[in-house]
This record gives sequence, C-alpha cells and structure tokens, in this order.
Amino acid sequence: MNEEQILALIEVANNLVLSHTDEPLNDVQRSILEQVLQGKRLREIQYTGYTEGTVQRIFCPKLWNLLSAATGQRIRINTVTATLQRCLNEPLDIVNSSYEPPTAQKKVRQNLPARSCSTFVGREEEITRLLELLSYEHPAHLISVDGIGGVGKTTLVLEAAYRCLQASERQESFLGMPTFDTIIFTSAKEYYLIHSGLLQSLAPKRTLQDIFRQIARQVDELDITGVSFEEQLDLIKEALSHQRTLLIVDNLETVENQQDVLAFLHELPPTVKAVITTREQIVFVPVRLTSMPESDALRLIQYEAQEKGVSLSEKDSQTLCKSTGGIPVAINYSIGQLANGYPIQEVLGKISDLRGDVARFCFENSVKPLTGKASHKLLMALALFPMPALQDALVQVAVPDVNLCAINADLARLRSLSLVRQENNRYSMLPLTREYALAELQAYPDFEWEVRERSIHWYLNFSAIYAGQDAQSWQGKFDGLEEEWQNLQVVIEWCMVQGRYAQMWQFWQNLEAYTHAMGRKESRLRYWGDRLMWTAWLIPASEQRGDWPVTAKVMSDRAVTLTSLGRLEHLAEADELYSKAWELRHHQTPVFRLCLARNIAVLRIQQQNFEAAQTWLNQTRELLEQTELGEKERSRQLVQLQYYQGEILFKSRQYEQAKITFHQTLELAQQIQWVRAIFCTQNWLAEIAIRQEKLDEAERLLKEGLRVAEANQDKIRTAFCQRSLSSLSIAKGQLLEAKEWSNKAIENFEKLGMSKEIDETQNWLRTLDADT
Repeated sequence: MNEEQILALIEVANNLVLSHTDEPLNDVQRSILEQVLQGKRLREIQYTGYTEGTVQRIFCPKLWNLLSAATGQRIRINTVTATLQRCLNEPLDIVNSSYEPPTAQKKVRQNLPARSCSTFVGREEEITRLLELLSYEHPAHLISVDGIGGVGKTTLVLEAAYRCLQASERQESFLGMPTFDTIIFTSAKEYYLIHSGLLQSLAPKRTLQDIFRQIARQVDELDITGVSFEEQLDLIKEALSHQRTLLIVDNLETVENQQDVLAFLHELPPTVKAVITTREQIVFVPVRLTSMPESDALRLIQYEAQEKGVSLSEKDSQTLCKSTGGIPVAINYSIGQLANGYPIQEVLGKISDLRGDVARFCFENSVKPLTGKASHKLLMALALFPMPALQDALVQVAVPDVNLCAINADLARLRSLSLVRQENNRYSMLPLTREYALAELQAYPDFEWEVRERSIHWYLNFSAIYAGQDAQSWQGKFDGLEEEWQNLQVVIEWCMVQGRYAQMWQFWQNLEAYTHAMGRKESRLRYWGDRLMWTAWLIPASEQRGDWPVTAKVMSDRAVTLTSLGRLEHLAEADELYSKAWELRHHQTPVFRLCLARNIAVLRIQQQNFEAAQTWLNQTRELLEQTELGEKERSRQLVQLQYYQGEILFKSRQYEQAKITFHQTLELAQQIQWVRAIFCTQNWLAEIAIRQEKLDEAERLLKEGLRVAEANQDKIRTAFCQRSLSSLSIAKGQLLEAKEWSNKAIENFEKLGMSKEIDETQNWLRTLDADT
C-alpha cells in the first residue's frame, strides 16, 4: 500500500470518528493507524514520548474500540485495513449501521477444574489478599502464589477463581468482587496426592504452546492454527486486550522454558490478571503460603474427618496436626488413609517416611536436584535448629569452608524453592520440611556427626560472652541469648546424650547466671527446669570423675534453685545437697565457702528455723572477715548478709530491729548502686511500715518499687510488690482493691510457675472473700 492510499484510509477513519464523536483522531491515534496500514505488527508500533507497553496495551485497544463504535464493525489490528477499505468503497452502508460495544455476558467462558474440597477452610487472610490483587482497582497484573508443595496454592487460587466466576455470572462487581469475561486455567502439575497415594496427571500443560492452545480454546473468534509463533503471540495479546481475563498458570516450576512463559505473562495487556502458582519464589506481587495456623489446621482435620466418616479423639487430632505441620495436602492424605482403615500410628509413619508419598509429593522434585551440593547440606543442617538460625551459625555448622558468595547463592536457591524462610539474618523452615530434612540427614550419618560437633563448638563460643554475669542484678547483659535458647537446648541435650562432660561444664558456666535471672523474670518452669535437668546430669558425671570442685559448685547451684522453689520436697533435697557441698568445701575457693554458708542460712529461713539460720549467718560473717575481697565485692557480701539478717528479724516479729537492719542494708546498697537490692530492701521496709501503721510511707515505697520492677521486667519483684500492696489495702480497709492486687500477684506468680506463692496468695484471697 502506497503513501497516498494510506492517507486516504486515515482520512476515512478520521471522518467516521468525527461523525460519531464530534472529535477527530488525535496525533497518537493517527500515528498508530498509519503504522498498522504500513504493515507493522502490534509489538512494532511505537510513539515518541510513550513506552511501548503504554502504546500497545492502552492506546491501541482504545483506538480499536473507537473505530468499532464508529464503523459498526468489530475492529482489531488484523481487520482494520479491510474494514476501512470497505468504508472507502461503500460509505453509506457502513455509516448508517449502528454498533454497540459488547456488554459483559452472564455466561463466562472458563475451564476451571472442580474444586478439591467442598468447603474452603482457613486461609481467610490469604484469600482476601488474593481477591484484592485480582481487583482491577489494584495495579498488579502479575501475581504469584508460592510455597512448598502441598501447602494449598492451587486450592487457594481455585477458590478465588470460583468466587470471581460466581460474581461474574451474577454481575456482582458492585459488591467489590473481581469479575471477568473469561477465566482460563492451565496446569503443568505432574502428580496429584490423593488419599490412596500419588496419581499421575494425564496431560500436564508444560509448554508455552500448551498455554497458547488453552487460551485459544476459551477466547471467542481466536484462531491461531497454522500461523507463526510471532503471529500467535500478537493475535492472543490483541484478543485478550478486549476482555477482562483471569489467566491461571498452575505449577510453574514444572513448566518447560519458564523464562519464555514469564516473558509472555509480562507482555500481556492490562485487561489480563495473570496468577501463577509455584514452589519457587518469583519477583511478582506475591501471596506467600506457609503452614496453616494450628487452629485452622485443627478445623481442617475435623472437617475432613467428618466428611470421610473418620472418628478422631482430641488427642489424635492434636497429634495429627503436629505430625502434618499444618500442611493441607498431608492432612487430607492422612484422613484419607485413616478412612481406608489404616491405624493412626501407621499413618503418622507414612507422613514422616522419606520415601513415602507425602515426602515425594512435597519435596522430592525440589530437593533431589540439590543432592551433593552445599545447598543440600545447609538444608539438612538447618533442620537441627528448632528456632530460626543465625546465618553465621548455620553456615559454620554446615559448610564452614565454602566462600561467602557461593553461600549466599545457595541460601537464595533454598529460599526460591520455598524450602527455607529468611527474616533479617535468620533462617527457618516449616515443621514438615524439618521432618523431611531430618530424615535426609539421617541418611548421611558422617555429615550429621560433623554438623553436631561444629554446633557444639559454635555455641560454646557464642555463649562464652555471657559467663560471669551477675544473676542478682538488673544490669545483666544477656542480649541475643533468648533468641538462641531453644537452639542451645538441642546442642546441650546432645552433649548429655554423648557424655560430653567438659563441654557440659563449660556450657553451665556460660549459662548459669542467665537461667537463674530468666527464671526470676520470665518463667521458673521453663528456665529452672533446664537448670535442674542439667545439674542432675553434671553432679553424678563430676562425681564419677572425682572432679570435686565442680561437684561442690553444681550441688550448691542446684540447691539454690530448689530453695527458691520452696516446697517441702525441694527444701529437703536442697538440705541434702548443701550438706554434701559443705563436706566438699575445702576443694573450693574461700569465696565459694562464704556464699555456701550464706545460702544454707537462706535455706534455714525458708524452713522457718531462724535459730539455725542465725548460726549460719554468724558463720558467714566470720568467713567474710577471713576472706580477701575487693571493696565493692565486700560491700555486696555485706548487703546480702544484712538483708537476710533483717528477714530473720522481721519473720521473728522484731519489727523495729528489722527496720534498723534494713535501713543499714539500704544505705550499703545505695553506696554501691545495687538497684535491685535497693528495691528488695524497700519492699521489706514497706511491710514493716504497714505493721507499724505508717501507711503513707508504705504506699510510697511500694508504688516506687512496683514502677521500677515493671520497668526492669522483673516479674518476681512485681508480684511481691503487688502482694504487699494487697496487704496495704487491707490495712486501709479497702478490701476490693486488696482483691485486685492479690489477683494481679497471682497472675504473675502463675506466669513464673511459683506454685508455693500461688497457694499462699490464694489462701489469702479466700480470707478476703470471707470477710467481704
């Protein structure tokens, strides 16, 4: 076509548009039309000042709609030339015809497979997010739903698609639900996991050409038969530019030539919302799936059991929830197996079997290509960390000799496969992934041994900086230890199982102060349970080796914990331990002997044997005079000695003498700025003030003490302050307020696992109830 003919057809188009809209073609529209009449394909059309995507995805579709309305004919890039030529030759027939752009049809063309479940359970946040992204009010047109195999990606996408389909057929876009003219589903999934095992897909759509054919089957008047790939691409993009389309590409990781598919999806017009499901993390707008929360997983277990007629106890449901790790496909498979008559223990074994159907479906395709590589070692080593692992810890225990650049690439690969998750500088994995990785690790016993040995070395170095901290102070520096606590527990348990005495003793020295302090601040049950377990191992281990200094030290440490727990059985064991430790005192330092005598005095106070307590305090004083100490350390020892002297006097009801003693203690503590000792002493002074009816003074001391205890997150001091405030309220005759303080104290005692104090305060509360 020569230039004169092209200009003539452009003028025809301009006259038609002017007649229809009272406005001529603008410069952009004229340029697009000229390029099309010159024979250019869609992807070759350009206009200076605009990106190719804007021209091809926005301006071209608008021009075709404008010409369609003006000519009364359906105009597309491959029909515009012929239509304008007919308009030039037969103007009256064309102009007099009327054309209305097609309105949304109630019947939506779609090829969605059947839902895998009749009721969608859980995932409320994720389905809401996906529907939000599918709305045309959201700019995203490429959306990825990623996660490990079996986590429910396809189920989620199909649920969203069916909701959109229902809204589209009922024309309910006004309700906020995304609507589409066409919904196209294509899947490259090779296997399905059903209740009886793995089921092979008959015809997975694994190529870009397969996707093209699926699109052509669903879109009206789109025929791509017998034309080149480039022309197919242009025809598909042109056809999709005139209708709202939801295109789902399921299981991208098994698609051939993934980059070509991704390029195709990226080039689609803005009328298309493309959703891919993949085990690999793609840089689209993501909806990331992990295991279901426990509550949702239990709901799914109960629903599937009811649907399949399986009777499950609450205990069995909990066991199944834990074993499946909240992975939906594992839950569905397990309930199906139970419905087929398999006992629950056999089903649980199948879930964790490295060669079983669940493991093969969820992990085999992702993990098998990694075998023998550093990424495989990182995956197996990470399974030994129950809590998110620091990158340095993971690398040093798994592959210490691999360079950093290669490590970063390996970790990125594991993340992209959804096998591990990264948050800041820590790595973690889902429970079912951990089970699989642990089973993999067992297949490499030599590597497992190396990993565990390196774990001991790394955590000994890590915990060394916490050795020698003051457990009695609020100024202890334990930053970073809490995040590693469960990982440390695993390493220490391994040391005990393997009989690693030297390493266990080193861990105890590094962590003893932390466990004592955290039992006071957070939970006696959690942290002091560890203390009791570890000391129960260390005492006989040191005795067998004749390591008497360690035996005496650990016996004393254990007895301190038992004394604080305070029940009769605890005090009896502490008494026995202290007796043995005292017999071994000459194997230890003078400072140890001094502290041991004081701790025995504390035990006697707990046993209400004040005469014996006084004897031991007197001996402590003699030992203090004989021991060479620095000025500050001597002052700390004097503070503790005076403190317990005051407690003996108070509990012997010698309040005035106790007051004098506690004031001396307070002065000493203030001189060395021992903050916790200051407020512990003030609490006793407040108790004395209550008994001496100096209630304003008591209130001032207790309110200040409570404020500081809460600021330092010391739950024990907080609870005791609250209990003392209850006493103060009783003295004031404010019984309702006294109940409130008692209940607050009980709440903190319960968090700490302080059963003796709970019983005491509850008895007190029952007395208050009787009085009111």
